[in-house]
Amino acid sequence: MSPVSHPRLRHRPLPSTLALAVHCALAALPSLATAQQQAQPVELAPVTVTVMGEKMGRSAQDSTSAVTVFTAEDIAARDRKTVLELVSEVPNVTIGEFGGIANIRGSNGAGPGFSSLAWRGATRARTATVLDGVSQVWTGGNLLGTGLWDIEQVEVLRGPQSTMQGRSAVGGAIVLKSKDPTFKKEGALRLGLQQANGKLLGQTAAVISGPLSDSLAYRLSADVTGGSHFIDYVDTNANPGVDYSSDPDKVRRSDIKAKLLWAPKDNPDLLSRLDLQHQSQKGPYLNQVNLGDAGDYRASTDQVNHRIGDTTMNTVISNTTYQLDAHRSVDVLMSAYKLDAGFVHNQTAPAVTNTNNYFNTRSDQNGVGLEARLNLGSPDSAMKSMVGASYFKDDLTLLSRTYAGAIRYSGDTKTDATSVFGEVDYPLNDRLSLIAGGRIERESQNRTVTNGIATVGRDESRTYVLPRLAARYKLDTRTVLGLDVRKGYNPAGVSMDTNTSAIYNYETEYVTAVEASLKRSFNEGRGSMAVNVFSNAYKDYQARNGTLISNVDEATIQGIEFEVSSELGRSTHVYANASLQSTKIDKFSANPAYVGNKLPYAAPRTFGVGVNHKLSPQWQVSANAKYVAEYYVDISNAAGAGQKAKAGGYTLVDISTSYDINKQTSVRAFVNNLFDKYVINTYFQGTTTQDVLAPRTVGVQLDYRF
Repeated sequence: MSPVSHPRLRHRPLPSTLALAVHCALAALPSLATAQQQAQPVELAPVTVTVMGEKMGRSAQDSTSAVTVFTAEDIAARDRKTVLELVSEVPNVTIGEFGGIANIRGSNGAGPGFSSLAWRGATRARTATVLDGVSQVWTGGNLLGTGLWDIEQVEVLRGPQSTMQGRSAVGGAIVLKSKDPTFKKEGALRLGLQQANGKLLGQTAAVISGPLSDSLAYRLSADVTGGSHFIDYVDTNANPGVDYSSDPDKVRRSDIKAKLLWAPKDNPDLLSRLDLQHQSQKGPYLNQVNLGDAGDYRASTDQVNHRIGDTTMNTVISNTTYQLDAHRSVDVLMSAYKLDAGFVHNQTAPAVTNTNNYFNTRSDQNGVGLEARLNLGSPDSAMKSMVGASYFKDDLTLLSRTYAGAIRYSGDTKTDATSVFGEVDYPLNDRLSLIAGGRIERESQNRTVTNGIATVGRDESRTYVLPRLAARYKLDTRTVLGLDVRKGYNPAGVSMDTNTSAIYNYETEYVTAVEASLKRSFNEGRGSMAVNVFSNAYKDYQARNGTLISNVDEATIQGIEFEVSSELGRSTHVYANASLQSTKIDKFSANPAYVGNKLPYAAPRTFGVGVNHKLSPQWQVSANAKYVAEYYVDISNAAGAGQKAKAGGYTLVDISTSYDINKQTSVRAFVNNLFDKYVINTYFQGTTTQDVLAPRTVGVQLDYRF
């Protein structure tokens, strides 16, 4: 496990009334671990996990960022099918906003894009999801979820990551690495079935890998999920001319990867991989029920904002590494993708003012990217540095029509971004190291938006300078102090009022983040603890303000996070985490009445605890809990008609058990949301809709490895 990673279990927190108990448990962990060590000799060596998202080859303990790492072993021990389900276990991370996205440290992960605002404004998310070096495209909702099958590592980097990840990472980044081809034949098969609210969802997944020659290896993986959404959508469509779906509950998701790895025996310094990835998702992608739903998870499609999505994304990735000598290496990443995203919308609710609310929207997006890095310093050298350059080009075409054929809105956005970035990790002595770096990015955007009558264009180029300066001090071999200052951004844009169709501009958002950290390992390296204190100062924070995207002149987010995990003897692993934070709108020229308000989707408290215990070498059990305090869902901090101003305020408990039938076969059973809590994730102001998390979910899973 990484010094800051979670254990081999699922985390889910406690209510605030249990905070004192959590604190006592955390304080006792090091001493408990010591007692276990005295009773049983320790034979396990500590494992060092490299943080990929920082692109510097650091361990999690040497990083001055707050990072939680899930290894392949951690992922395999959980009952999580998607990245969003997994990262919800991380402290100070919640899942909310329209369509579901990770909110990190009180920063609304969706950015200003809410529903069609994301489409009309071509907005970017604040939380980047990066798979094998390529950032996933945000389309204003969870139109294309990212699965966890055949994933080697998942990292959650909290705080702005713009200096290394560039676009869409002003709030944080979720970085994933899929498994590489192997020169040893291997494979796996998974069959799973789960039930929630009487609805069944099945999973069939397989992977096979092996050599094609002594220098070439392959890997093929597929993950297909199909069945019914846990919400019972009742088709009450009153328009006989519209048949948008024969089954509004039906869900189907596919994730297919084909990979080739070239590692020539006569040139061991060269390693190259070619990836072909296909993702598709059809069916409802919003977890919306009627306002005031009593907990039956039943929704009439004439009242909720029901959408049937149909989205595919195809990606080609070439990743080559060449070791020039013992101290220098080169990484070259090339990528191209094509995204075809869309949905059919069915809503006749009186709250929606359009004359004809049956409409469909499609977004075609094509992009290419190139990144090259020169790495200096061997793994055992004290000083490390990296310098890189990248180029990104993206073309987006959007069209939304009513079923009568009239254009509701359309637009074309062409983006080019060229950047240079780098970092130096320089030791001043045996204990103190300085880290300096950043990114200079030049972005050009040409955008045209029309409401069917008027057309407005915007053609602008800007240069963004994003510095980073940090220090790391090693108190001893197990304890590291860190201080980090960095800057992040989301670019300016042009959008359209969702009610009046008026077209307007919004400005660039900047954040300056200051973070102090303490990271310590104990229990012979099998336990770790991390404390992070942060303060994020935003300038021109982009926010949904009614039917517009407005810039909040100044806003601040401050908080503290705590994580601890440890092996207790050979059979038990425990973890706990907690976060406390506060947010405030300090200045808002567009709406002075909101000064002093809290930012939306910023939970002031989260707590998590969990345990995994081996009853025998073959049989293990796990339990975990997570508590998320109430948070505001709108920048106004006000309730809509029939709604509340806040969502959240819940505790979820999960349990599972697994049994290894033999070396190849294992079976797992799990219950998520054990006490069947009805959780309202968000309200959508001005609508008859509220978003919910899944009810009690019971499932079984069979894995076969060969």
